Amino acid sequence: MAMKPIQQLLQQAQANDTAATEALVREYYGYVLRLCLSVLDDANEAEDAAQETFISAARDLPGYRGEAEPKTWLYAIAVNTCRGRLRKRRARQRLENSLRAVYSLFQRSADPEQAIVQDEANWQVWRAVDDLGEKHRLPVILRYVHELSASEIATVLGLSEGTVHSRLHYARQYLHARLSQPGRDVKEVPHDPDA
Repeated sequence: MAMKPIQQLLQQAQANDTAATEALVREYYGYVLRLCLSVLDDANEAEDAAQETFISAARDLPGYRGEAEPKTWLYAIAVNTCRGRLRKRRARQRLENSLRAVYSLFQRSADPEQAIVQDEANWQVWRAVDDLGEKHRLPVILRYVHELSASEIATVLGLSEGTVHSRLHYARQYLHARLSQPGRDVKEVPHDPDA
């Protein structure tokens, strides 16, 4: 697409022309998605980041002054989006590594073969915990790793104690289903009325 039509599309999109905004997304989505994939190296996360990029761009479009080419402007938004996701990924990985290290300190066996089996079981438990949504994962971590009471968890998370009990209950149901039947694909927490 030539520069002039892109500039016209941008002006129309800035004037809240939905068709022009959709045309811009069609024009640049592939570029942004490839950039996100090259930074994040995860197809699903790259797709989410690309979508988040265009949501941010649409929100910031009225302020776009045309000082940078549209592709460059979108790339800057995409890179910042990916950086945020990488920071979250690293923080989650550090937490997971710390939890594994702490947990393994208390679970070491004198038998090396038993230690390997235990490490695999620990990995499966933490993988299942990691797959919980944040609202269920945080209470589990606070209760079973940091040994906080439901009352303390409620204070930390700004929830009622009943909500904490509910979230722990449904998280335990999910973990039990996930870990007791390894071949079964359990994708989400059973119906939680708190959801």
